[in-house]
Amino acid sequence: MLDTIPVPPPEHETPDPPGDPLSRLAGHCVRHRRLLLVGAMIVLVLAATVVAGARDRWSNGGFTATGTRAAEAERVAARYGADAADLVFYIRADKPVDDAEVAEAGRRLTALVAGRPGVKAAQSFWSTGSPLLRSRDGRGALIRVDLAGTERDSAVASRALVPAVRKAAGGLRVDATGPAWLNAQATDESERDLERGELLAAPLTMIILLLAFGSLTAAAIPLAVGAVSVAGALAVLATLTLTMPITVFAINICAALGFALSVDYALFIVTRYREELSQGVESRRAIARSMATAGRAVLFSAATVALCLSALFVFPLELLRSLAWASILVVIISALTSLLVLPALLAVLGPRLDRLDPFRRFRRGSGRVGGGSPVWRRIATLATSRAVLCGGMAAALLLVLALPFLHARFTTIDEKILPRNSEPHRTAELLRTDFADPPERVIPVILPRANAATDAPAIDTYARRLSALPHVAHVIADTGDYRAGLPLPAPQLPAPEAAEPTPEGTTRVVVRPVAPPAAPLPAVPGSVLRVVGTADSQSPDTVALVHRLRTLPAPQPHLVAGKAAELTDTKHTLREALPYGAAVMLVGTLVMLFLFTRSVLVPIKAVVMGLLSMTASLGAIVYVFQDGHLRWLVGDFTTGGSLETTMPLLTLAVAFGISVDYEVFLLARIKEEFVRTGDNTRSIVFGIEHTGRLFTAAALTVAATMVALTMSHVTLLKTVGVGLAVAVVVDATIVRGILVPALMQLTGRANWWAPSLSLPRRRPRETGPKLPDARSEALPELVGQTADSTPDATDRPQS
Repeated sequence: MLDTIPVPPPEHETPDPPGDPLSRLAGHCVRHRRLLLVGAMIVLVLAATVVAGARDRWSNGGFTATGTRAAEAERVAARYGADAADLVFYIRADKPVDDAEVAEAGRRLTALVAGRPGVKAAQSFWSTGSPLLRSRDGRGALIRVDLAGTERDSAVASRALVPAVRKAAGGLRVDATGPAWLNAQATDESERDLERGELLAAPLTMIILLLAFGSLTAAAIPLAVGAVSVAGALAVLATLTLTMPITVFAINICAALGFALSVDYALFIVTRYREELSQGVESRRAIARSMATAGRAVLFSAATVALCLSALFVFPLELLRSLAWASILVVIISALTSLLVLPALLAVLGPRLDRLDPFRRFRRGSGRVGGGSPVWRRIATLATSRAVLCGGMAAALLLVLALPFLHARFTTIDEKILPRNSEPHRTAELLRTDFADPPERVIPVILPRANAATDAPAIDTYARRLSALPHVAHVIADTGDYRAGLPLPAPQLPAPEAAEPTPEGTTRVVVRPVAPPAAPLPAVPGSVLRVVGTADSQSPDTVALVHRLRTLPAPQPHLVAGKAAELTDTKHTLREALPYGAAVMLVGTLVMLFLFTRSVLVPIKAVVMGLLSMTASLGAIVYVFQDGHLRWLVGDFTTGGSLETTMPLLTLAVAFGISVDYEVFLLARIKEEFVRTGDNTRSIVFGIEHTGRLFTAAALTVAATMVALTMSHVTLLKTVGVGLAVAVVVDATIVRGILVPALMQLTGRANWWAPSLSLPRRRPRETGPKLPDARSEALPELVGQTADSTPDATDRPQS
């Protein structure tokens, strides 16, 4: 039975704090606790079924900006077969690929691929004779495949196509790479990482909460709330995949974020509930008061985090917008679970909340979250007494942590997000080493209005100029092959070879097709010049080459396609959108914190603290994933001296939101004490003393949850895990413990100034016990506080 505590008749129930909606909501949850808890268990059961049914509906791409010149160029290039291939097969043989037997097998594989469902077109060395598709040693060739539909459809099609080609290859070796196969493998890896992460994060979190609460029962409550929140959020996301693209990485990121936030919210509320119980407050009244104080902070915190994440909608990347929807939903569901399910759980457990403490005999004093911490009291006292020195040293340390970000370099997603031993990564490296002109170095320049026959002189002149540009190896045009401004001699076709005898005495003709000096004329009007660069598509030299190709005068309007062009436009688009995203995040945070604190100065300082935490997190990401340090700690990964563009943006938004999240709970305690005493210094020390241990436990639970992402084999998820783990640890220690109290001490009573509200007058200190009077009960209403203004336990008459 869920409902095991005797319930007195309604007329004898302790009334909720009057006028507070969260207190009334808590009362409804307590009265309907059985229904709520049964509903939570049903959510857990149904969510697994819903998420399992959405396996092939998750989106796999969205890493490049939409509506750019490069995106338009890719659409035009597709008409000429010059766009980037969705899937690339690298075929290896023991004989030269133009051997008759190998050529026949290659043509058969090409026809098989072209006839598969979901394939728009397939080109190979055997169907085109293009030298770009033949390896240096002549024993390898490529099949380029264009797949139909969205990136999600391409990933699904590649799952069936790759095994089919391997099965039909006979004695040929087949390796696959390309965006579609990369997305499919990353999806599989992220699902395996989710399972491993759950097995790792839950026990770590349980140990941290057990040490913090000193009770198996109390420690299990945040875990239960987190499980319900994550299950509900994933079920909603899986349902949304029916109507909109939701990235597969949302599963891991939102599971980690939802679990971390839910545990934190439950930790704050349960801590306040235990404080009320320790002061002799009856259980239902304690639940109501906890919801009116900590619950109110949870509500504002969730709203603020959601506003910070909404800044991601500004960026025209499908991946970021997908993650924004997913993250906002998980924040809302985490808050709702904490406000609805948690009161029901507390009502069921009641006085048994503190049972089953395996460390009781080893504890000195209470030593639990929520009580005053002598260590944090001494830290807060030092920070307020030496505010300039402590604040300056803390700010300097954060700036030092941010220094690596000064040399950050950003790129788009490629095979390096997967381990070196993964097939897409391994095959992409083979293409770079085995081919004189790897596919990623080819930059198509398209003249849509040109005529390859009548405009041949203009195309010839233009190709010469392109081949003379820096960082260009050569240019292949309809009029020939060009290097360093000059056309290369046309290769001589070999004479037909004599028939070769076979062991059976029969003969066969060895056909050695050699690519013509120029590409075959396209079936549609227009001309394509394939510019082969000297560096990979992500290098600064190639990005600079794209800019030169766009600005160099052409005989007709021209378009520049390829991965390097997409990278250039994506970075430019993100830079243009960044100020607007920052404005949404900062203004939204300022407004929410003003409504919560009724102060002008405190929200500004909270934003500054959040920015400092963000820069420290960015510095850590660059130091680890761009510079390649600390592999022994976070697991092996591949670094190319750059960072993928989207994940740092997501990390920044979440890190800033969590920073403000902690700020809300700290300010709530400081302001309660300031309203009660009017003493700024005492209020700051009291707030740090009574929340320091709480923030330590909260930060450790978030860090433990992020460890699951850090242990992922997908570098994108590692980046988010490391960035957020560093952000919360730095924020809960350096920022909340030292920098915030130092700055609040320097600004004094101005912390709580607002244009429309006068400062609460300082109440005279009383040496003896005191009872709450009418003024102390009414004061919170004047400053936007909750109805709970009961004096601290140390000032309450002892029973």
